Amino acid sequence: MSPEQRREAIVTAVLPLVREHGAHVTTKQIAHAAGIAEGTVFRAFTDKTELLQACVTAALRPDELCATVRAVPRDIDVAARLTEAAQLFLDHFTSFGELVHTLAASGFDLRGGPEGKPAGLPEVREQFIRDLTTALASLVDPQELRIPPEDLAAYLQALVLGIRFTATASDTSGADHATAIRARVDVLLRGALAETTDDPREPR
Repeated sequence: MSPEQRREAIVTAVLPLVREHGAHVTTKQIAHAAGIAEGTVFRAFTDKTELLQACVTAALRPDELCATVRAVPRDIDVAARLTEAAQLFLDHFTSFGELVHTLAASGFDLRGGPEGKPAGLPEVREQFIRDLTTALASLVDPQELRIPPEDLAAYLQALVLGIRFTATASDTSGADHATAIRARVDVLLRGALAETTDDPREPR
């Protein structure tokens, strides 16, 4: 196993513990979860801070989410496709937000990496947006739209993120946002204006 593969294996094994305990996870717990000696952990990572930063970066990585989005059935209508994909995206983003909150609440400084961010996070964030946009765009036929599929995907991401950002403090983890998602998909596909016989693009 290469050093990079060893690091990835440790992060994969430890991430559930970090979600639960945040920065309070112990090196003994880390070693036990990864099935290695405690000393091996620090041959792969400089210290626990570097490991926790790697966990944050891994949690945002889009590979699994994008694969799941691409697997959304094509034999359902476009609104249903986008609604299902939006729920997957919101679940992923909510899970990432909960991880960040748990780490911050346990005293971990998320600004500890270069430029005040975990190492590698800016690059992964850019990859996340790029890959998710491509995955969402693949769910629609360009002939179904009057805008490029990539634009539709970008608008959908913004609308779905709004659900998370406008959630109240009383919202519980994993709250059912299905109604909000369906409403946003409907507005995105059909527009907010009431149907009229006039073409709103025509000058009066």
